[in-house]
Amino acid sequence: MSAALEREIDAALVARQRQRGRDPDEIARVLAAAGTRWRADAELAAALPGMARLGREMVDAILPITAAQLDVDVMCRLTRRESAPHPPALVASVVASNVPCLAIPAIALGCLAGAAVVVKSGRADTLSAPAFRSALAATDPDLAACVVTTYWPGGTTEVEDAVLRRADVIVASGGDAGIAALARRFGARLRAHGSRASLAVVRDDVGDDVVAGLASDVVLYEQRGCLSPQAVFVAGDARRFADRLYGALIALGARLPRGERSTAERASHRIAVEAARFAGATILDDASATVVVGERPFDPVGQRTVHVLGLESPATLVAHVTPGAIECVGVAGVPLDVDALRHAGVARVCSLGRMQHPRLDWPRGQRPALGSLFHADGEPRIQVET
Repeated sequence: MSAALEREIDAALVARQRQRGRDPDEIARVLAAAGTRWRADAELAAALPGMARLGREMVDAILPITAAQLDVDVMCRLTRRESAPHPPALVASVVASNVPCLAIPAIALGCLAGAAVVVKSGRADTLSAPAFRSALAATDPDLAACVVTTYWPGGTTEVEDAVLRRADVIVASGGDAGIAALARRFGARLRAHGSRASLAVVRDDVGDDVVAGLASDVVLYEQRGCLSPQAVFVAGDARRFADRLYGALIALGARLPRGERSTAERASHRIAVEAARFAGATILDDASATVVVGERPFDPVGQRTVHVLGLESPATLVAHVTPGAIECVGVAGVPLDVDALRHAGVARVCSLGRMQHPRLDWPRGQRPALGSLFHADGEPRIQVET
């Protein structure tokens, strides 16, 4: 760890001591105000598309989604429900690179916990975290002094170990191999979020607004995140619904054009789609999106590619949920056994069109959003948004 970074962490810990006993509701209001300022950062909006390989229109769509997580009422209820008497001194967050802006909720949760916070950004977005800290400094410099934003390349274990060994709690998201390496080194201090995906379940006769909402769930963040639906189970005529979804995806693609894709990404997508075609699936394919209609699921490939399958009855849905692999289930017009989904590892159930709009109190990985920073995990949780 560089001497400069070590001094920054030392200063944040000192600043955190000065914040002890501060009203959590006041901190929530400060974070919300900083989120509003951050959302309006023109330099961030201009620079982030190139770094994150997203279209400008996509960045314009997702910055408000992130800022909306800093809802004052949600944060106030969260601190009343999940705070504990002995907060961690330092929370370290290691943020994944798959989607941008993940550092913002990480910073907010650490501040709400009463901790100093050090956030290591993902390589595809080293801009959002320092931009938010600047917005926080313009709003409340004393709280901003508790936050350190930094970056080091993945695999730089010397720096990683030097920073993370100082933390009382480490929150890390990313690929399973990287998470496993951190778990071996840091054990019970680690709150890990590995690779997960999401799915949707829907009646074939839902309204066009619901179909458009599902298309938005697929397209936002270029289907890179754990809340992105990779498969849709349809009660009724799956092929008819697939045609409707395909049309909605094409229409949305005109407003939210694809971001940059590498040659390797294009090739892996084509290989997966052709393998599904060879296995007997019907392929609806366009420059905007791909819908695969078939009886057997295939591995998620992202890139605006969604698999549509028939569902015999709502009771059979849980049989399609690989334990521990599904983060969120989006639903419209179909009753669900929420407790069965909880036992299968699902952390969130919500309406279609809301899958990419989680609240800050979402129990990611079935852990309490704030309580896990106090080592108070308890029973696996599921959030049902109505």
